[in-house]
This record gives sequence, structure tokens and C-alpha cells, in this order.
Amino acid sequence: MIVTESEEQQELRSSVAALAQRYNYVDYVLPKSRRHEPLTELWSEAAKLGFLGVNLPEEYGGGGAGIYELALVQEELAAHGCGLLLVVVSPAICGTIISKYGTADQKQQWLPGLADGSKIIAFGITEADAGSNSHRIGTVAKRDGDDWVLSGNKVFISGVDQADAVLIVARTEDATSGKLRPALFIVPTETPGFVKTPMEMDIIEPDRQFALFLDDVRLPADALVGEPDAALAQLFAGLNPERILGAAMAVGMGRFALDAAVKYANERAVWKEPIGAHQASRTHWRSARSRSNSQS
Repeated sequence: MIVTESEEQQELRSSVAALAQRYNYVDYVLPKSRRHEPLTELWSEAAKLGFLGVNLPEEYGGGGAGIYELALVQEELAAHGCGLLLVVVSPAICGTIISKYGTADQKQQWLPGLADGSKIIAFGITEADAGSNSHRIGTVAKRDGDDWVLSGNKVFISGVDQADAVLIVARTEDATSGKLRPALFIVPTETPGFVKTPMEMDIIEPDRQFALFLDDVRLPADALVGEPDAALAQLFAGLNPERILGAAMAVGMGRFALDAAVKYANERAVWKEPIGAHQASRTHWRSARSRSNSQS
């Protein structure tokens, strides 16, 4: 499918690319990744330029566009070696869910900060025994008067050390049937009983992964996002943008890798000429470049 982007979307690509060129992989991203330090400077500047909240409603300080535009931001950042993993999580997943299903107070509390990058919400769904299967989630939320009490564990949760809160996927008991059903709760990271533990990963990246332990975490009634009996639809309202943003990041990384390979083939000299000048290499790179241009 060929997509013709509007002039405004093309300008967005160009603006993001101009920003990303100042935060190159070798000098900025790689040293940060080796130290497991988040790309704070890039995040802050992208936020000031309005890139992080481009998909969020204008009334809360966002750009009023959509997931396509946020995917452009992610793709162009990744195409220069500086993709932001938390763009997938905070504005795409959590921002979309709160925009569509949050209460007026939840929207006012969180969306302006998500739009200007001053607040981050991580997303907690994955569990050791369930993966991301919401029907097998073991984290349970029970009513206690007007409050909710959450108990359970999560693994591979990204960027919790940078986040103000985590949108936790739990399950609540249906009062009529007794069956457990998915529900979403905003859990501030400083809530008593909420414990985060860094996980050792083989991959070198700036954003750390965490195991979460929720030991009878008590939350007020307004921590619940939307309605418990509609939480599955609410959950997928966030997971679908996640997949789009993840794909955009992958496309950008592919472009970055291809550009690096072409650069190397043009600069690495063997037998007094660049290896890209040899017939097999030249044919391969031209074919790859043609496919890349047709898909961008």
C-alpha cells in the first residue's frame, strides 16, 4: 500500500529528523545505553517541540493529531539511532487509554503532563506465568470499602524508574458471576506497598526493565480507569497503538541499519576501492535501498 503523506506530515518528519541528527547514536545514545541512563536530554527537547504529545487532545496541550503522526515521530527518531521506547508506552498506550476512558479529573491530572513530557506513565501488564494474556493475569484488585487493594507481580516493565505512575492491568471479581475480568488502575510509583526491582538484561539499552511487586497496594476509588466491565476494550485501545508504534520503531531501526551498512560499504576499501563498488555488493545495496525508499 502506498501512503501519500500530507505536507504537514512531511514537515513533521523533517523537524523530527533535524532534532534526531543532534543526538547521534555513537556520541549520545551508545554511551548512555552502556551506563543504563535514559535519554533525558532528547526526551526533554522532543517534549518542548511538541513531538511527544502530538497524538493527544489539544485541550490538554497535545497536538490533536493521531497515532500516525506519533508513529512518524518514533520512526524518524529510530531512523537516526535514537528511538525513544517510552514514546510507545507513555503517550501511545497510557495517553490513548486515559484520553478515551479516563474521568475528567484523570484527564486533567495526567494528560497535560504526558503532552509536554513532564510526566511519564509506564505500563504494567506482563507477568511471568501469563505473559501479556489479560485473561491469565494473576494480579488481583479487590474492593475494601471505597478503596481498591491490589496484589500481584509484574515482569519486564520498562522505564519504571523514570515514571510518575504505572498503569497496572489487574483483574477484579464480578459481583454477580464471581469471574475475574481485566481492570486498569493508575498506581503512583511512590504508593506504599509498590516495589520496583531492576532486572538484569543482556541487551544494551538506555531504558531499564523492572520486576514489580504489589503487596496489598491500597488505592482510592478514582485510581480505576473507565469501567471494570469494559476494561478489555479499554486495554486494546492502548495495545493497538503500542503495536503501531513498535512497528514504526522497527522500521526506523531498519532504515538506520541500512544507512550504516551503505556508509560502511562506501567507505571500507578493499583492493584499492570501496567494497560497495564490487558488483555483488553494489547490486545488493541498490536493491535494498530501492525497497527501503518504496516502503518509507
